[in-house]
Order: sequence, then C-alpha cells, then structure tokens
Amino acid sequence: MLLNLAEKNPSILLSSLYAALGDGMDKITLELLGPGLMLHDTALMLLEVLRKRPPHVHIHAHSHTCLSDGALLIWLAANTRTIRADAWIELSDMPEPPIHRCTRLHSTYKSGLRVEDEHPADTDLRTVMRHLNEWLPVAEISGLRLFETDLKDLGLIEDVVSDENLAALFAGSAQALRN
Repeated sequence: MLLNLAEKNPSILLSSLYAALGDGMDKITLELLGPGLMLHDTALMLLEVLRKRPPHVHIHAHSHTCLSDGALLIWLAANTRTIRADAWIELSDMPEPPIHRCTRLHSTYKSGLRVEDEHPADTDLRTVMRHLNEWLPVAEISGLRLFETDLKDLGLIEDVVSDENLAALFAGSAQALRN
C-alpha cells in the first residue's frame, strides 16, 4: 500500500489506510512516500487507526523518504520497518510546557489548558512526542537528525547483514563442534 505523506487531505489518507486494513490480508507493506512531514493531528489520527488494527495483521513499513515528528509515528506503528539507506529521521525540540493551567472555578478539568497559553500545533506536538517516547528516548534525541546506523542501534530497523554474518558464524561454530 502506498501512503503519500504529502497528501494534505486527511480523509484521503484515512480512506487509504482503512481500505488496506479492510482487504483481509494478514500482511501489509506500507510504503511511505513524499516529504515526511504531516500535520500532527493527522499523524495522531492515523496512529490510532494503526493501533486498532486486528492483532493478526502484520505491517511492514518502508520509508522512501526522510521522516519528521508525527510522520515518524506512522512508520514506528508497524511491526517491522525499513528505510531508504540514505534517509534519516528527526525530532523537533520539545515545546516548552505551558505555564498556566485551567484555573476556573471547576477543578474537574485538571488537565485543562487555557487556549491562549499554547498554540494548538504545540499541544499536538507534545502528544506526538509522548507517543514517540514509547519507541524512542525523546529527551535524548529531540533536536537531532538520526541516520540508518542510529536507527539500527536503537533497534528500530533490523541489521540484516550483521544478522546474516552472525548466523554464518554460529553455523560455522556448530560445524566445527561436529568435526
């Protein structure tokens, strides 16, 4: 399934994702295209759909593009993932937490935030970062651009060549023990 991250209409992205998940297939390859940027709210919407997929559906995501912030969530929500060899991911610096909280007479809104205290994009970015923190050490890598080697070190993508070399070594050791 091709998912063009440059698509600005969230209903088209959502429909494409629902169509792929509704095909009854157990394995889906999600090919991410276009500039790896998307509105945070759109990314959060797609993440929710991916998380609610049937448990038997295995998704492999391959990114043909570099990924930033919310677009990264779509890639990370897959069971397995790969990325173009010269591509990278990046996380924005975390927005400063808002200073004011809701101080109205009703204390039932403990997580309430006054509208004038934070731009909606910052609120959504904070939510994106909270989700990203499930896969990444956000506090350590926000503001950085990470490449394939870093992604392998973080365990986000498999190092197929190293795995094959390791398997060959073990196969050679097993053969030597038999002789």
